[in-house]
Amino acid sequence: PSVAASEDQTEGESSSLECSTPYACPWGGTVLRWLGYDPRVSTVSGRVQLDTSGVGHSLTLSTSFSWRDHSKKLLCEVSDGSRKASREVVLRVRHAPKDVQVSVSPSTGNIHVGDTVSLSCEVGSSHPPISGYHWYKDGVAVGSERVLTLRGVRREDQGRYHCEVHNALGAGTAPAVTLHVFSAEISASPAAEVREGTATTLSCDVPGQEGQALNYTWYRNSAWLREGSAHTLLFPSVAAGDAGYYSCRVTNSQGSDLSQPIGLSVTYPPRTPTLTLFQEAQGGRLAIVQCAVDSHPPATMAIDREGTVLAASGAQATPHQRFGVTASRNSLRLEIRDAGPQDSGKYRCTASNAHGNASATKVLVTRAAELLIQPSAEVREGTEVTLTCVGTGHVGGEPLYTWYRNGKRLQESPIPALRFPSIRGDDAGAFQCRVRSSNDSDTSAPVPLRVLYPPRPPVMSSFLQTQGGHLGIIQCSVESDPESNLTLRRGDTTIGCSWGCPPAPSARVRVTPSYNSLRVQIQEVVLEDEGTYVCQAGNTQGSASAAVEFRA
Repeated sequence: PSVAASEDQTEGESSSLECSTPYACPWGGTVLRWLGYDPRVSTVSGRVQLDTSGVGHSLTLSTSFSWRDHSKKLLCEVSDGSRKASREVVLRVRHAPKDVQVSVSPSTGNIHVGDTVSLSCEVGSSHPPISGYHWYKDGVAVGSERVLTLRGVRREDQGRYHCEVHNALGAGTAPAVTLHVFSAEISASPAAEVREGTATTLSCDVPGQEGQALNYTWYRNSAWLREGSAHTLLFPSVAAGDAGYYSCRVTNSQGSDLSQPIGLSVTYPPRTPTLTLFQEAQGGRLAIVQCAVDSHPPATMAIDREGTVLAASGAQATPHQRFGVTASRNSLRLEIRDAGPQDSGKYRCTASNAHGNASATKVLVTRAAELLIQPSAEVREGTEVTLTCVGTGHVGGEPLYTWYRNGKRLQESPIPALRFPSIRGDDAGAFQCRVRSSNDSDTSAPVPLRVLYPPRPPVMSSFLQTQGGHLGIIQCSVESDPESNLTLRRGDTTIGCSWGCPPAPSARVRVTPSYNSLRVQIQEVVLEDEGTYVCQAGNTQGSASAAVEFRA
């Protein structure tokens, strides 16, 4: 058979294909037919020619084709009994792009920020060939290639993507697919910086988290805080101690993502300042007023004496050449050089920021006179010792120096030094010096001088008390510094000591030690208790002893 048909058919339009043979046998067994068409949308009509102009048999197939018929085959067949002959027709159905789909790679697992994602526009069929591609994200054009590649994915790439494919007949559109970027991010409400006491909420969110089974783990300054299904962290009344860096890890069935930390800053007014006052010798007299405070934001600070401001943070100049000011964050230091009585008084430190203010006060008593001891305030007996009275350097006229020991006046002279060429134990005591001039005077603080010396010869006494029985008492005392260990012996027998000796040899003996003193009581004195008792005293500086006779 032969076939007559158009080279191309157009989808949805009626087409006619004719199958014919140059012979006809109306009364024989020859059959001509079309195979492979859809009878639901097709009609077949036949014609037989038997006349002088010619002989033939033809079948006309009238039908319409869809894009799914493209590249299908129709068969025109003629048969006579078991003998067959046929002609094949390959359909070329013109249609716009069909069966357009979007495929995403990778197709499994979470897509994280920074990943690379490819979206491919797949076309099931197109005739004529495809002439162009167009990509859209949430309705906005984003590309014109078959494969849309997103390198270094961002949270903003989350959205619904679809592609359109064009050929000469029209366009095909793929159903939109949602690209989920699994990226945890924390937000703060009402803000990341809030005032103390404000109700504050931190929210950890993943794009498209609605309907997902997610678990949230919260951290503060990298330390675990809490875990559960709640994506919010609520502070009903945020405190200063809640400030810090917060992060969260969101987990689903395919993995997890850790958010970038967010800093929660809590502002609050200054707490009560810590005010420290002290005076030291540093090439002269130096008084220091130190103030520190806790606040956020940092406080503006000032130090005043009796209402007169002496130092302030941020000040460009100091009011007096004797003053030095050092300011740092929430700290202010005032140094008063060559300090004297005129610098005494009530000092106040004030601190203020946008949320409030606070203050603290202390009284500073500065002394113009200071007593120095050389070589030290603790010396051995026989050492040469010099006490020096140091004044302010601003006294008027020729000063006089008055010396006191234990509150008693020793001497007065224009010489600022008191010298002991060979110090003795009884020279020890609390020394003071007074500097007096024509316009001012001041007395130093008491400074103790300790003189270490060995025990002097012990002082011993003994007596016998006969009322209510015979009671013998032996007493030994000594002068020394440091304290001496006193030991009482009779012959080779140790009766008792201040510390570190064996128990008394008899239950009748009772030993009572005290500082540099030892008391021994002998109950029910007998003749054998008579004899010479020796008291020996010893310390780190030396030793001494004395004896007494005891008679019953």
